[in-house]
Formats: sequence, C-alpha cells, structure tokens
Amino acid sequence: MTVKMCRLVMLLVLTAALGVGGKLGAAPIMYVHDSQGNLGTVNVQTGDVDVIGNLGVTLTDIAFDPSGNLFGVSFNSFYSVNVSTAETNFIGFHGINAANALVFGLDGTLYSAGNLTTNLFTIDVNTGAATSLGNMGFSSGGDLAFHEGELYLASSASTLVNIDLSDLSNTVEVGPFGVANVYGLATGDDGVLYGVGGTQIFAVDTATGAALNPVDFSGQGLGTAWGQSFFTEAGATPDPTPVPVPAPWTLMLLGFVLLLGARSRRVKH
Repeated sequence: MTVKMCRLVMLLVLTAALGVGGKLGAAPIMYVHDSQGNLGTVNVQTGDVDVIGNLGVTLTDIAFDPSGNLFGVSFNSFYSVNVSTAETNFIGFHGINAANALVFGLDGTLYSAGNLTTNLFTIDVNTGAATSLGNMGFSSGGDLAFHEGELYLASSASTLVNIDLSDLSNTVEVGPFGVANVYGLATGDDGVLYGVGGTQIFAVDTATGAALNPVDFSGQGLGTAWGQSFFTEAGATPDPTPVPVPAPWTLMLLGFVLLLGARSRRVKH
C-alpha cells in the first residue's frame, strides 16, 4: 500500500470513527407549543417532532431568557415553564390586553405585546406585572423576535413589522408573510429568522417579510402552533456537544492501516 493510499484510508477511518459527517451543520431545534397546550421540539429542517408534555394551561407564547429558563404567557397570565416536563408555575397577572407575544432581549429584558392593543410592554419576570413602553401602532398576531439586533413583530395583519425601540413612532411594516395565522417568530442559532403558521415552519426574509421554504410537522403529536422559541434565542449557552468516542473496531482498523503504512515505507527504503 502506498503512503498516499494509507493517508486516504486513515482519513476515511477517522471520519467514520468520529462521526464528522453527522456532526456538521446540525439543524436548529425549535420549541413549539400548540393550541391544545402541548409542548414539544421540532427540527426546523426535517419537521421531526418530540413531544415533551402538556402544559396544563393554554399559553399564547413562550420565550427563553439568557440563562435558558423558559417562560410563557397566556391572554391574561404569566408563567414559568419546566422545559423538561412542560409543568407550568403561575407567577402573576400581566394586565396586557390579549397578550400573545413574548421575547427576551440579550440584556434580560422581557418584551410583550397583545392582539387587542398596539402598545409594546415589558414584563417583570418576578411578579408578571407589565409596563407599557408606548404605542408602536401595530397589534400583535402572535410573536416578537430579535434578529441581528432589530426587534420584529408578527402583526395581526400577517405582516412583518420592524420595531424601533428607541422611538416607537418610527416602527414600520416590512411586508406580508404571504401566509395566514403566523403565531410564532424566533431566531435560530443558525441566524435565520423563523416563523410558524399552523403546522408549518418557514424562514422569514427580513427585507420583504416573505415566508420561505415551508417545512410541515403535522401528524406527530403537535397541532396548530401558538408560539415558539429557541433555547439560544436570548443568548443562553447550550450544553456542550459530547465529543464522539471512536468505536473499538475503528481503532483496530486504524492501527492496521498505520502498520501497513509503516511496512510500505520500510520496503521503499
């Protein structure tokens, strides 16, 4: 066996041993809750679903804070959520008219909006009480999301809205999604802004508002989505990915290839 051939075989063995091909470009995993109170995760590329459990209450949106804690809002109440069991804990009444949008900023500020109000709010995570920041001119269809430092709203008119936090009067409509009932909006750890309408996930073009490349997750235990979030959306650090350990057979094969390579070099000399 030539030295060049040995190197090629070694590369193939190492790739198989470490699982390099399967580790690159992993799809973001989205947390979704549906109209029946079920909480689960969805692979945004394949639509594969894992149901975590039932929340016991009907939430209208969820959001992860920068520490990875999950919170939820209903039309009139605010909750913490156990992400492993879907168990909810009532924190307080927020006072927002038909609240249905929730997102944390990187600084830990929790923003909210409602379907029957055009104001933007913050919520105190300790008490659930909301404070109005003023009128932004749009009511919420179902969610808020930060993307590249900009705050966006899925409006009740099924359009993408860019909110100017420094001056709410400068808030502008970007454009229509092109799909109805967009109740979820969140940025994945791949930097893409995703929306959810019904049982479809799609990428959102922040220049036009258009919904692109739909992926369906129906028939797997989650129904019509009422909200979504990503664990890393507000800056939470995910658990380290386990380092793959080579299987014993791959180590044996690698040793055999190295032995052949050494013998080949001795023959040449």
